[in-house]
Amino acid sequence: MGEDAAQTQKSRKIGSETMAYLSKLSDLDQSLNDLDSEQIYIPKALLENDDFKGLKSKEVLLYSFLLNRLREPFDFIQKGYDENGHTFVQFKVDDLCELLNQSKSTVISLKKKLQQYGLIEEVQVGNNQPNRIYLTDKLVHYMVQGERL
Repeated sequence: MGEDAAQTQKSRKIGSETMAYLSKLSDLDQSLNDLDSEQIYIPKALLENDDFKGLKSKEVLLYSFLLNRLREPFDFIQKGYDENGHTFVQFKVDDLCELLNQSKSTVISLKKKLQQYGLIEEVQVGNNQPNRIYLTDKLVHYMVQGERL
């Protein structure tokens, strides 16, 4: 991980483990700054690494949509930061259902699977607002410069 990426990541302690979060897509790899805005980035590690063999294509696609949301400007509708400076993305479940062509219960299950793999953390907001989704830095050490699909 480059120095710039290390400086842009935020972290917080959960129990005895410190979790760090991505704040922008290029935290995974600086070359992702050059990615065409019409492309969706799919981390190769999710498809090839044994640590992620249990993930299905729908879960990988969902993760890619969440990563893509990191490209958005801070508007506190699609992307924002919390009181600790941690970057989060927001997606209405209905929007994810439409994007993935899946039911609400399926989308919720897909997000839970990503949580089980330590790729995201989801925090309920309430007041009829979409949950905050924090993308962890778990993939950073799997990344190889220029890895793209």
